Amino acid sequence: MNFRSLTILLSVTMLFAMSASAQRMWTLSDCISYAMEHNLQIQQSQNALRSAEVDVKQSKAALFPSLSFSSQQQLGFQKLESQSYGSFDSKATNPSYSGSYGLQGNVTIYDGGNNWLTVKKNRLTLQTQQLENEKTANDIVIRIIQAYYQVMYAHESVLTNKEIVALSERECERTIARQQAGKGNKVDVAQMESQLQQNRYQLTQAETTEQENILSLKQLLQLAPSGDFSVSFQEYGDNDVLAPVQSLAASEQQALAYLPDMKVADAKVRSAEMQVKMAKTGSMPTVSLNAGVSTSNGNSLGGNFATQIKNHLYGSVGLSLQVPIYDRRSTRSSVEKAQLQLSDTQINHENALLDLQNTIASLHLDIMSAQSRYRSAVESEKAARLSYEMMNERYGVGLETLIDLLTEKNNYLRAKQETLQSKYMALLNMELLKCYTGQKEYRK
Repeated sequence: MNFRSLTILLSVTMLFAMSASAQRMWTLSDCISYAMEHNLQIQQSQNALRSAEVDVKQSKAALFPSLSFSSQQQLGFQKLESQSYGSFDSKATNPSYSGSYGLQGNVTIYDGGNNWLTVKKNRLTLQTQQLENEKTANDIVIRIIQAYYQVMYAHESVLTNKEIVALSERECERTIARQQAGKGNKVDVAQMESQLQQNRYQLTQAETTEQENILSLKQLLQLAPSGDFSVSFQEYGDNDVLAPVQSLAASEQQALAYLPDMKVADAKVRSAEMQVKMAKTGSMPTVSLNAGVSTSNGNSLGGNFATQIKNHLYGSVGLSLQVPIYDRRSTRSSVEKAQLQLSDTQINHENALLDLQNTIASLHLDIMSAQSRYRSAVESEKAARLSYEMMNERYGVGLETLIDLLTEKNNYLRAKQETLQSKYMALLNMELLKCYTGQKEYRK
């Protein structure tokens, strides 16, 4: 294969890949899976988790002895005293050299348990951060579900408005034909054309809303605003919209067991309790063990380097005790602040529980309300469509005025919009309830 043929083959392959990418239809699962890998908030949350892991390792290492090595090298110069005249020789100098070497170790034997409490607290912080990661992921999932269903609703609203525009175009053509045949007047034509332009404007608004909702979804996915993006639109029937929903009590129990929100609140309370215990250790004595070995060498000492190091070797071991007597209220203040922080976390725990219960109750109520509205809206739409079709027939034979026809048509349009709105309100809230209660796994 020559170079030109290879270039053509590569170009065709790239064009095919770009076409396949552009034609990709994003499902809700695709959006969520992509966000779990690329969302910046989730990536930041992962970094916070790694930082918490480092803190745990560091607090564990603090339980072990510390060991350090030190060395000092010194070179000095001094003028030599002249032996002949009892004075200093300005040119002759006496250089001196000395070196010291030391190895020191220290370990805390007792500090009121502060080191061990620090390890436990950092482990709790790590556990809390893991739960926070899950909560962040859940929040992103919820936002994607909301954005995705808004796109679905906006798309179906566009289809509805296109249907209305098509009806208006046919009605306008018929009204013009009636006027040309002498059965109508210019006022009817003007009114029908005005209605057609209004319906087209509503279609344009619906299309703009759909594009805005798609842009919002792409922003959640960290996709470029200018990139190609197509949503896989799913058809939903009455069985989907009117699917049975479990009881509020069952939903609440499942949400409490599944969601990380309450687990985060619990972990924060335990961490605050641990902080109170750590603050109280400030009034406890500290016992430390230290040991060291040192030596030195120099040109003023006899023997070679090895002999000097051996002869001047010095070892020591010691035990230190530090008992706080008066720390100017530092420990007491720390304890009081830790207790206030504990009180705040307990209040936040109660608020988190109430928020979760209210959220589940609201979702449950919204589903029941939307399903009830949907049942009524479907029947209302059927009646409005039948009334419009009958009015259209009567208008065609001259038995009804154009105003009556437009009134029935607008009633039909409102009924379709009410059906559409209640339909997606029910679908969205049912999807959110599944997310909150763990009935459907979104995070892979």
